[in-house]
Formats: sequence, C-alpha cells, structure tokens
Amino acid sequence: MKKVVIIGGGASGTLLVIDLLRAAKSQTISITLVEKREKIGRGVAYSTALEHHLLNVPAAKMSAFPDEPDHFLNWLGENRHSFGPSDFVPRRIYGEYLSSLLDAEVRRSASLVRVFEEAADLEPTDYGFVVKLASGKEIPADLVVLAFGNFLPPHPSVPDLSFITAEKYIRDVWSEGSFEKIDATDDVLIIGTGLSMVDFVLNLRSTGHQGKIKAISTKGLLPAEHRLGYTYPSFADELKGLEKITQIFTIVRKHVAVAEANGSDWRAVIDSLRPVTQELWQQLPTAEKRYFMQHLSRHWNAARHRMPPAAAAIINEMIATGSLEVISGRLRHISTDAAGRFLVNYSREGSQDYIACDALVNCIASQSNFTRLESDLVKNLLGRGAVRCDAVSLGLDASPDGRLIDINGVVSDRLWTLGTALKGTLWETTAIPEIRIQAANLAERIAST
Repeated sequence: MKKVVIIGGGASGTLLVIDLLRAAKSQTISITLVEKREKIGRGVAYSTALEHHLLNVPAAKMSAFPDEPDHFLNWLGENRHSFGPSDFVPRRIYGEYLSSLLDAEVRRSASLVRVFEEAADLEPTDYGFVVKLASGKEIPADLVVLAFGNFLPPHPSVPDLSFITAEKYIRDVWSEGSFEKIDATDDVLIIGTGLSMVDFVLNLRSTGHQGKIKAISTKGLLPAEHRLGYTYPSFADELKGLEKITQIFTIVRKHVAVAEANGSDWRAVIDSLRPVTQELWQQLPTAEKRYFMQHLSRHWNAARHRMPPAAAAIINEMIATGSLEVISGRLRHISTDAAGRFLVNYSREGSQDYIACDALVNCIASQSNFTRLESDLVKNLLGRGAVRCDAVSLGLDASPDGRLIDINGVVSDRLWTLGTALKGTLWETTAIPEIRIQAANLAERIAST
C-alpha cells in the first residue's frame, strides 16, 4: 500500500486530497492529511464567517476542478445559494464548498486519515520519510506533499522592533480575538494597502468604528476594482523568448492602449496573460526577476489581485468621506509612548512625517522567505538540506511540477509541494485557478506511479 502524507489542510491540501481520492479509485493508496486546525478545507482565506468577506474572483471561475468549469456554480444552485456566474460569493460559502467535496469523497473511500496536529520534521528513510509530529507521534510515508498556505507577515522593516510586544500591535489579523483588541474609538494605522487591508477595514466599518483609520504602504497603491464583461485576445506570441521585464511591460502597455482605444479595459489585457504568466516568469533570468520584485511587483499586484466591486465601493466611499486615509510612505521607525500609543515615523518625497495611533495592524503580505519562517518543520528541512529556497526567496526551489530540490540540486521524487511554496518557480501560484490545476496534475502523477 502506497502511503501518502499531505501536510496542510487549507485549500491546496484539500484540493489535492479530493483529486487524489478521485484519481486513485481502485488503487491502494493510504492518505494522511496533517493539519493543526480543526477546520479542513478553509485555511486562512475561507475561515472567515463574515458576509462582507467576498471571493476576489467571480463564481464562474472558482470551480474546484479544471475540467468541470461549472462545478461550483452547480453546487451553489444545488445548495440553494442564489448566485450567478459574475457574482462574488462570500468566502465562507467557498469554504463550505471545499469541505463538502472532501466529505463526499471520504464517504466513497475509507483511505483518508485526518490528523489534527502540527508536523515538526521529516526524517528520511530507505523507503521515504517518517513524519514527526509536535506531539512526538510518527507517521511513515512513501511520499510527502507540503501543502503550505499563507504564513504570518514579516514584521515591519524598521531598526527597533520592541513595539511588537505591545498589546495592540496585531500581526495575525485572522487569529481569534485579534479584532476585539481594538476599541471603537481607537485611531488605527494599518501597514499595507492590499487585500488584507481591505478585509480589515471592512471589519472596522461593519462594527461602526469611530476612530481614525489610516493605511500606509511604500507606494500607497490600492487593489484595483474588478470590472467584468471585457475581453482581449491573447498576444502571448509577442512575448515568447523575451528575457527583459521592461520589454514585456512595453508590449503590455501597448496592448492596454489598444484595448482602451477599442472600448475594452486594461483588466482584460492583464487577464489575457494569465494562461502564460508562469511561462513568462520561467523564461526570465534571475536578475530580471529581482528587478521586477524591486521595481514593478507592487504595481502588478495592485492590477492583478483586485477587489470585488462591492468592497471597492465601500473603500472608495470611506476615502471620499475621510474615514479612511491611504498614505504612501516608507516606514523609518516605530516606538510606543508611556500611554501605550504607537509613534510611527515615515518618509515620503524626501520629507519626514509622523503618525500617532492606538492600534497598529500588520497587513503586509505573507512572509515568503522561508529562512525567516517561524516553523519547526521548515527550519528542520532547511537545516538538513532537504530543501532550499528559490533564487529570489519567494518560496522553495522546485521543478515546475512541484518536485522539491535539495541543497545539492537533487530533484526529489518523494517530496513535493504545490501552491504558495512554488511562487519563486511559477510566480502565479496562489489562486484557486492555478492551484486546482497543480492539484489535479499532482494527484494523477501520484496515483499512476
């Protein structure tokens, strides 16, 4: 019997289990899913119970299965949810969808064991690995898949981090009770202006928050608003073989101008790149990837990872009325005063400025440099040389199909990953439309070997 251990029960791990149970069919495969949270299939993104936390992709594009594009829409109808193809569904419902698919497959197969503990290490053996849990228990495995989700964000990049012990410094915005630390009259500063910031601001607004809300990032860029109903033909042939990011962006800007002149929308141009984005990323030299990360990634993220229209309407209204202020600036120093308030020094356009606030909320993106993760499993794997970081420190080094690469450059056929850990290899790898393809392909590979 082939023993497969999947570490991580968020969306990527759950999709892989579902696909593996489907692909294995009559084959003899034992699957163990290791996840410290009791809610399987939800992870960070889909654990929220709040109705105003919506998917950032319309329902028509959120099927769990790449070969069944209407699967999620059909499930919505079967479960009496009245959403159409262009609707942005509450994320809690998508979590229910993934959980229900897993439960249905488990009912058809007795080959899944769920272990609600934290994996602490992998010890190599002649046949594969022993997965060591934090409790001391051990699980033998022929093959292991690291299905990591999002990690805690890094602390702000300032010299003195003594402020991180303050009660109202919130690093994990999704942890139970973190939101309750903020009083209704508190002045709040949010570090980061991406989608996590949008979620947190919507939380504050839903509770009638009365204090000032400010959000700061280096560029002060907000996620763009989704606008549906536009299309643009692929121009991938013009981009093949290009090894300069500036060449690629010049061509993209040209097509943006063409789209707008023809009554389309720049978003359709960006969306037309999605099928080839991974290929484009892989053809770039490492130096060009670093250039992109330093100079252009913030602009790409704002254009690519967008707000649902309902969320954008609220954010725009709050900015117009002054209840939300978005600031562009680079953090220089953060301290606390005798009353426990945060004093934040930042620079912009060559000048210095200060913000005083009662609560400081970290909405920086998930930590992607695996050498800085607070994870015993990752630390042990890196320390042993079983894995290594990719060249631009966005994840783990791996082949495009997810086989992890060790410190000596050896590609494993027993240790795999998918989703967030492949960001340095594929760039576009954190959304359901990409993860579902990875999960389906990996499940087929495991089941057929």
